[in-house]
Amino acid sequence: MASSLFRLIVRTGPNPGMVFELTKEVTLFGRDVTSDIVLGDTEVSRQHARITHTAGGYVVEDLGSTNGTFINGERLMAPRVLNPGDLIGFGEDVTLTFDAVSPDAAATIASRVAAPPPTPAPQAPAAAPVAHVATPTPATPAERPPRRSCLPLALAGGGCLIILSACAATLYLMPLSWWCILMTPLRIFGINFDGCY
Repeated sequence: MASSLFRLIVRTGPNPGMVFELTKEVTLFGRDVTSDIVLGDTEVSRQHARITHTAGGYVVEDLGSTNGTFINGERLMAPRVLNPGDLIGFGEDVTLTFDAVSPDAAATIASRVAAPPPTPAPQAPAAAPVAHVATPTPATPAERPPRRSCLPLALAGGGCLIILSACAATLYLMPLSWWCILMTPLRIFGINFDGCY
């Protein structure tokens, strides 16, 4: 499959900084695991929106979602052609930026005459990984699972050492008569200790 000229970059919501290349003719967004781009947020409907690649560019349309789809803060009421830099919102918490990968790609988008110029969006971090639509990967170290603390293990080990030390001290300081009582079962095997009768 050829390299995509356009991509979506997660700005807010789950996995900020994640990059999705638009490599399919139709890309579905939603909370459902069968979506091409899964957005794990409660504000996102199971089948929320769709982006379709047409001769005029990429067109986004809402699929009857509960919390709506927004383009640059305006609720989407009908399908709309995307321009590089457009901010796509899914509900209140999830936003993605529609971005051209190369300057030549921006020239292929059909723009409307009455459309205001798009507001420039912050550029994607240089270290952001590029993922195909179906296989997103975390982009920042903050998304990695936290390391487990060694404190519980150290406390358990320290507690065991204290108990062993207390047992050893008790055995060392124990009177001879107690030793004789403890060792009585060994007499069955013919083992006797000095001082025990």
